[in-house]
Amino acid sequence: MLINPCIISATPTIIEIKNSMKGYGDLSFEDDFDEQIIYYMEQGHMPSISACIIKNDSVVWSNNYGFYDVKNNKEPTDQTVYMAASISKTVTATAIMQLWEQGLFDLDEDVNNYLPFQLRNPKYPDIPITFRMLLAHQSSLSDKQIALFIFFSILNLPKENFGEYLIPGGNIYNPKNWIDAPPGEDLCYSSISYEILGYLIEILSNQSLEQYCQENIFEPLKMMNTSFYPSDYNKDNLAVPYIWILNRYIPLPHYEDRNYAAGGLRTSVCDLSHYLIAHMNGGLYDGIRILEDETVELMHTLQYPENNSTYSGYGLGWKIFWNYDYNTSRRVGHTGAMPGSLTYMFYFPYNNTGVIFFTNQHLIFRFKELFAWFSILELFSQKAGEY
Repeated sequence: MLINPCIISATPTIIEIKNSMKGYGDLSFEDDFDEQIIYYMEQGHMPSISACIIKNDSVVWSNNYGFYDVKNNKEPTDQTVYMAASISKTVTATAIMQLWEQGLFDLDEDVNNYLPFQLRNPKYPDIPITFRMLLAHQSSLSDKQIALFIFFSILNLPKENFGEYLIPGGNIYNPKNWIDAPPGEDLCYSSISYEILGYLIEILSNQSLEQYCQENIFEPLKMMNTSFYPSDYNKDNLAVPYIWILNRYIPLPHYEDRNYAAGGLRTSVCDLSHYLIAHMNGGLYDGIRILEDETVELMHTLQYPENNSTYSGYGLGWKIFWNYDYNTSRRVGHTGAMPGSLTYMFYFPYNNTGVIFFTNQHLIFRFKELFAWFSILELFSQKAGEY
């Protein structure tokens, strides 16, 4: 029986874990699935989880656990909105590739043909930086996320100031914004690359990034609960962001990450399932096409195989992992992490099965939490294998 998370939300009450399960890693796969999820949530200090599994073009399983608002004991549903964090980068990539399909630029074209400043690695000033390099994290831009957040989110400097941030002599320039490798010859994950892509979307479309994505991605895919702006939501439907300190959940304010293109998206599991289904099915969701099949295939294909690690790399905005056998273990998608949010969206092309899950706590700093995170990933992957 297919379960549509937009219609049905089966949210169990949190159960007491037996005393024999006090240590972590001692559960067998014969134990109840929901018990295992809740157990690892407690081990990982995850206040809530919203999750779904997709097979082909349908959601076949969904569930929600815990409390998205701990103080008020509010249980999440498939419509509860979480910060998507770096999953936002796949949306930015989708938008830029829509403009590419319109013939507005070439993937291997110098982005300086469109930017109001000259983007060059000062150490390699004669090598152009292209759209493909930005999309595949091969531009030689580094990832100074804290500085990026301070200047362009907290201080809300306009995008026109990217030149001041990236060009020697600029008022806020830092030479550490660049790695010591020529563009196109080394992989370095970079959020500023995606902020530049977001700026290019606005230049090419003559629209704000939010307006463009609403009209060309969110509305066609019936993602009615998705936006870059916290002000678009009733706060009662937003998962409270938490950090776990001194054995308690510390709530954070519903802050706005104005680095929208790199990590500012908010969405629900229900909405994001529509988006992932479109990518799993060659750009098509519910009869609506947002990208051509060939474009989606290109986005989900390694762009610089020689520069990636042994078992992971990047397509155009989409991360690719595999275990030994690329064809039978490859998964394509993205993760996201920011204070108060940890997100996961991947699918397995060999059986066209996808997994999405959100939690409202950032847990990568402690081994026990990281172990719990990967244990839940394993559980959801095994669950997906049942369909």
